[in-house]
Amino acid sequence: MDAQKIELKSPLTTDAGPLFTLIDQDRTNLAHWLPWAATTLTIADERIFLRYCQGRIADKQLWLSVIWVAGQPAGMIDLHEFKDHHADVGYWLGREFRGQGIMSRSLALTEQVGFEQLDLVKISLLAALKNDASRQVAVRNHYHQDGILRQHIPALNGYTDAVVYSKLKSEYQKNV
Repeated sequence: MDAQKIELKSPLTTDAGPLFTLIDQDRTNLAHWLPWAATTLTIADERIFLRYCQGRIADKQLWLSVIWVAGQPAGMIDLHEFKDHHADVGYWLGREFRGQGIMSRSLALTEQVGFEQLDLVKISLLAALKNDASRQVAVRNHYHQDGILRQHIPALNGYTDAVVYSKLKSEYQKNV
């Protein structure tokens, strides 16, 4: 996939339909890693979520973008839990867009926003221990593996271990 065709755009409620379709097409897989996928059952649910996010964005509690590839929504990426110039990153991608480097490129664009516009000094990334695809995104983007948090991420059947990765602003600046 041509990296030039990847864009990050602020969420609009009109994105609810296409985003819901992506979730609905891959609900079982997404819900394995992201429990919200099991409860996002209608376009109205996604629209409510997007309105909620717009409010948090307005309050500067969240930075969130819809990932667009070749003119269509492909997933989402966000920075959240802002504290002491640190933030956590979260993301998901529709099934048909995986394995093409789209998330790695989207993460790089998000780092640019976080470090250059939001003045972050550290971005943390949590991935379920068994979520190899998400862990590979962290590795490809040169995140440092900080450790493992036991039973940290809510899952459908309890909790799963999380691998904690981070990137510092100084590390980002070395690669710009």
